[in-house]
Amino acid sequence: MDLPTQLFSLDAPVILFPVRHHSPTAAITVADVIRTLRPRSVLIEGPADFNDRLAELDLPHELPIAIYSYVRLPDDSRRGAYYPFCEYSPEWQAFLAARQTGADVRFIDLPYGDIAAVDDRVNRYGDADFLASQYVRRLCEKLGVDSFDAVWDTLFELDRKITPAQYLRRAHQFCGQMRLLEGDVREADRRREAFMAAQVRAALKQNGGPIVVVTGGYHSLALYERLNTAASPDEQPTAPAPAPDEERGIAITPYSYERLDSLTGYNAGMPNPGYYHRMWQDRRAGRPIAHRRLIFDVARALRDRKQRVSSADLIAAESCAAALSQIRGHAEVWRTDLVDGLIGSLIKDELAAGGSHPLLDAIHEVLRGNARGALAEGATLPPLVKDLRRLLAEADLQPDPRPRDVELDLSTENDRAKSRLLHRLLILNIGGFAQTGGTDFTSRDDLSRLWEKWRVLWSPEYESSAIEAARYGPTLAEAAANRLAEQARALQRSAERGAILLLQASLADLNAVASDLHAQLALLVNQDGDFLSVTAALAHLLYLHQFDETMGTRGRGDVGRLLLEAFARGLWLLEVLGQMGDDAGGKAVRGVASLLDTFERCERPLSLDRTEFRDVLARVAGDRAQAPAIRGAAIGSLWVLGEADAQQVRAELKLFADPDRLGDFLTGLFAVAREVVQRHADLILAIDELLSGFVDEQFLTALPSLRLAFTYFTPREKHHMAASLLEALGIKGKAAAPMTALQVSPEDAARALAREGALFAAIAQYGLRGAES
Repeated sequence: MDLPTQLFSLDAPVILFPVRHHSPTAAITVADVIRTLRPRSVLIEGPADFNDRLAELDLPHELPIAIYSYVRLPDDSRRGAYYPFCEYSPEWQAFLAARQTGADVRFIDLPYGDIAAVDDRVNRYGDADFLASQYVRRLCEKLGVDSFDAVWDTLFELDRKITPAQYLRRAHQFCGQMRLLEGDVREADRRREAFMAAQVRAALKQNGGPIVVVTGGYHSLALYERLNTAASPDEQPTAPAPAPDEERGIAITPYSYERLDSLTGYNAGMPNPGYYHRMWQDRRAGRPIAHRRLIFDVARALRDRKQRVSSADLIAAESCAAALSQIRGHAEVWRTDLVDGLIGSLIKDELAAGGSHPLLDAIHEVLRGNARGALAEGATLPPLVKDLRRLLAEADLQPDPRPRDVELDLSTENDRAKSRLLHRLLILNIGGFAQTGGTDFTSRDDLSRLWEKWRVLWSPEYESSAIEAARYGPTLAEAAANRLAEQARALQRSAERGAILLLQASLADLNAVASDLHAQLALLVNQDGDFLSVTAALAHLLYLHQFDETMGTRGRGDVGRLLLEAFARGLWLLEVLGQMGDDAGGKAVRGVASLLDTFERCERPLSLDRTEFRDVLARVAGDRAQAPAIRGAAIGSLWVLGEADAQQVRAELKLFADPDRLGDFLTGLFAVAREVVQRHADLILAIDELLSGFVDEQFLTALPSLRLAFTYFTPREKHHMAASLLEALGIKGKAAAPMTALQVSPEDAARALAREGALFAAIAQYGLRGAES
């Protein structure tokens, strides 16, 4: 379909300049056009609500950076979007050229808050409209390439001699035909284009022409059609006022090439931005792309990763890339030639489509680049960032490039306050803070001392993560609470996840969120049919109910009620685990341990029914449909409670004497009754008797699960059990001393014994024997 010739004119009063976001050729060309024509106005696709702060873009920032716009919608959902700029972004170069020529420059896109409810794309500079285009698929077939990136490169980036007039015609044809063939247009795009058209009309009326309008190519034809017809009612020059219950914010934030790379998930970027950055530099200097330098950089990265790369490999890679560029008709060695040449020369084994490989990772790491942006002093920061800086300074927890370990004693109020601060940072994913040790509140193995150890280290993501978290609120406490509340709203039938959120809320001292989570968690417990999830939630609730002096929840009735419900639900689910088969047994043992731990600690405080608990355990222990590990955990629990004795346990043990089941049964038994087992040498003897009866192949079969079972004992406990066994067998003296550690793994030793046994059996079978000495 033919497009209006006026679209291609550089003499028109309104020059609609279509770009691909982050295209070096588009950036060079639009800057040249602005410097040559010196238009009255330069209008750029960007958030119009940032126009009163454009001076902040004049500050000496280190690129890449992004404008980050965020909003809390009336339904209390929170969303944010980025408008990224790197050095070779057309929007950035248009802004710089406009500043240099004295043009009136402004952003003309509808504020993100006005489209967030109908368009939740995270990156506003997106190519999603083009990536799925039928027109692009046809061009791929015609040009003999396989992607939108390759089509764009062929038509624009590879042509070093393209003139502004040629670029304008080619870009309008390319983008306009895609728009015409697409058909459906999103509501958000129609609203944005109506607003942009109104901005162009207002600038033309205020300043006259010429005007250069820099937008993504997807919008150019639609803007032309609007501007060449009477203004429609939806073209309003001012954005609608935010709703009374909306919260909005906008700020500049650091960005990185890693986040800009389309190969890592960014849908608006060029792949390998580091490559295009170098292309940008070489193009501006009037020289071909220095592809050999890139090959050397890849070789250096590979050698840093201990990958062997010889000079011959590099020569082969360069020769292969050069040959590919000639075959493909490229005027110079291009990105795809370089990547394919390196892969073909350096990767010797087969590489599956879409697969990963250390060499491929190194190649893309070099071509991605490692640029990280930094904000200059004077940029306006969201209130959350200021509050965060104040709180960290007061607590002496400011991140520094040198790592610092901070140990907190949770029995002191000062350290508890620091702990709450740090846990709020974790909830918001603020970069630079990580808990590295201390009391394990999840497993609760040792609660004799309540403490935490944190690593504080400045991270490149520290400032950007703090700015991006600003969408949750102006203060750290409010933001962390809103983030948890958002996660709570997304919960679906996961009692474990709900209990974790409740634990996080308690650790961060977010009582309002914790109160809301109590009611939600009660529903989740009753809806969750996953035994592992319910009993994991039970473990968290037990900690909150019994041990949390530091958070003020000990003995609280609301936690106690949740604990009762989780215990009852877990006990009911335990009896139906037999339907899950043996595979679930090992994983579910910790769930049985949580039930036992809860009963032991809360039998009296919460009036738990011993008879009911005993009867359920007895039925599970005798249920042949249950996995061996669960039956072992059930009889072990009865033993711990005094509802079974050693003789009953030995009797149960004999039911699992075959090699495929013995280790699983012992895993369950040891998981809940580790201390009781050590006091009964007769049980250890019974286990030894079973193992002694195994032939070598049987022992090899049983070994993996046996090793898992005995991991529940410490090295000291294992030595004590071995000594008790030897003493019971009447072995004393040197034989009872600790044995020398094997020079091979137990599995290797068992396999060797099994082979030796098979060999001796074959010798005996065929009557073979060695020579008499």
